[in-house]
Amino acid sequence: MTFIALDDEPLALVLIRKFAQDMPEWNLLATFTDAAEAAAFLQNNTVDLLLTDINMPDVSGLQFVRDLPDERPMVIFVTAYKEHAHEGFDLDVVDYLVKPVSPERFRKALQKAADLLDLRRKAEAPAVPPGDDFFFVFAEYQQVKILVKDILYLEGMGDYVKIFLQSQPKPVMTLERLKNFAGRLHEKGFRRIHRSFLVNLDKVEAMQKSRVRVAGLWLPVGETYSEELKDWHT
Repeated sequence: MTFIALDDEPLALVLIRKFAQDMPEWNLLATFTDAAEAAAFLQNNTVDLLLTDINMPDVSGLQFVRDLPDERPMVIFVTAYKEHAHEGFDLDVVDYLVKPVSPERFRKALQKAADLLDLRRKAEAPAVPPGDDFFFVFAEYQQVKILVKDILYLEGMGDYVKIFLQSQPKPVMTLERLKNFAGRLHEKGFRRIHRSFLVNLDKVEAMQKSRVRVAGLWLPVGETYSEELKDWHT
């Protein structure tokens, strides 16, 4: 597992580097006191995990994470302020560490991230070859068969995807990224309509400029995806 750390306090980064030296199974690639430099690094490098402070002079860690692209790394907040914990977990972060952080608590947080990363890699759904009408996803500790024609739409939630099916009211949740399904299902008539939604065009009941209706539910259409949907409609 690779990770980087962002904190405007150099001493905090010194401590993180010390902890990292004692945990060679995980690779600390770089540390940053400047959010813009950290953002530039993330644009050009693949990182599994980001450790970031929250209260920084140029931008808050919360906003920094919100501004990251959809395919962002896992996040652990390291901060002196407990009151931001609920906001942090709203962003689907792996953990929330309150300074001063002990080596044991630091290791526990990174182990949690490493376990999540390992589970994600094992649970990645296999590619859906052209012509196949089903695939399997890992959900609730088992491989679940999904019929392509049964899918209404998929909703991305950070590291997870909810698959909504016509045959059952409860969605199937799997540890996966929405963009991976978008690539696999494009040839089967699925289109990304929003950063968080991928729809089965066969299930679209009605369409407006900024939303589509699937199974009686209106889903938003992002401005980035509206032209592609317009081309399909015409």
